[in-house]
Amino acid sequence: MGENNKPDAAAVPVTGVNDHAWEREHRHPTAEQARSIGYRRRDAESKLEQRLRAARDKPDDENGGQEN
Repeated sequence: MGENNKPDAAAVPVTGVNDHAWEREHRHPTAEQARSIGYRRRDAESKLEQRLRAARDKPDDENGGQEN
């Protein structure tokens, strides 16, 4: 209940022009955004793992199938 989402006043640069932009760029993501980020990260990691596995299992055609 005592959660404070406002940044520390000493940590926020005060220029007067775009102070709201600094807060928008540095606030924590909402729960929905965090779930979406997690989903995209897991999906990307899964695709990367599949591609790495395929590259490992693929025969090396550049060396004529022979290892050095």
